[in-house]
Order: sequence, then C-alpha cells, then structure tokens
Amino acid sequence: MKTDILCPAGNENELAVFAAKLGFYEIIFLYQDLKAKPDLSFSSKLRLRKGVLVRSVNDVSAAKSRFDFVFAPAERPFFESRSVDFVVDAEQASPGKDFFYQRRAGLDDPMCKLAKERNIRVVFNAGFSEDSTLLGRMSQNAALCRKHKVGFLVATFARDAFGMRAPKDLDGLARVLRLV
Repeated sequence: MKTDILCPAGNENELAVFAAKLGFYEIIFLYQDLKAKPDLSFSSKLRLRKGVLVRSVNDVSAAKSRFDFVFAPAERPFFESRSVDFVVDAEQASPGKDFFYQRRAGLDDPMCKLAKERNIRVVFNAGFSEDSTLLGRMSQNAALCRKHKVGFLVATFARDAFGMRAPKDLDGLARVLRLV
C-alpha cells in the first residue's frame, strides 16, 4: 500500500516532495471545494491524482467530471450512488455514545454489500489522535470490510508534511485492524 490521501492548502509541491522521500508511489490530493482548481503541473516522481469530498448526492456527477476520484461521507445515499469511489470518516459518522454490546461504527451490512457491488472503497483515517473509541470503531468497520470483501485504504489526510506517516506505518495500522 503505497498510496496516501493528503488535504493540501496550496502546498501540493511540498507535500509531494516529502511523500516521495517517505516512499509513496501515488498521492491523492483531496480538496474540500468542488470549485477548486488544483495546479498539479509541477514535476514529481509520484503519480499525482486529485479528488474532491462531496457533501451532497447532487454534486457527485459534477465532481466525477472534474476530478479523478469522488470522496463522500459514509452515509447511505452515497453508497447507492455509482459514481462515488471512496467513503471516509465512517467511524466518526455517529457522534453519540457507543452501545453496550456494539459500537456506533458508521458501517453496517447493507452498506458494505452496496460498497462491494459498486466498487466503493472504505478509507480508514490513520491521522486520528490515538482515541481508543475511534480505534474500536475502526476495528468493527474493518471486520465488516473483511466479511464482505470491501476494498479499503489507510491514509493520513495530512495537511502538512509533519502530519504524514511512512507507508510502513500505514501498513502497520492495517495489520492491527487485520485488513491485510
């Protein structure tokens, strides 16, 4: 797994240089605004891709025409869309307290079945702040991904070079979650 997802703030070149030093092969720059005009014209050894995080199902078709990847929150309407490539923040979708025997992890069996049918990958955020609740929710979502054979990606969503992690660190989190 030599791909990372980064959230640049006009520092795409700096992030790409640091990602190459860390050993990544591909970087996906994730933009929050559908009207963003990313400039990826600088030279890099990496494969540079661009994605956008949509907040409405109505924006998915417009985003697909302008960006390489469409990211969406882990909500049911986005799983039903055929144009969404990745879902993010599943473990943070339910802000309430966890149940006694089950965590509010954000994914369930019907969502995972739809993700498998529509080739939607689940992104696990490795940039969280060592919160045991989030790690438990990620573990439950990982179990659902394994059960339904849903594709996944572990990424940092770093905004600067100091937030990035090496590919081996991301692989380590994937092993802890038993995704590999």
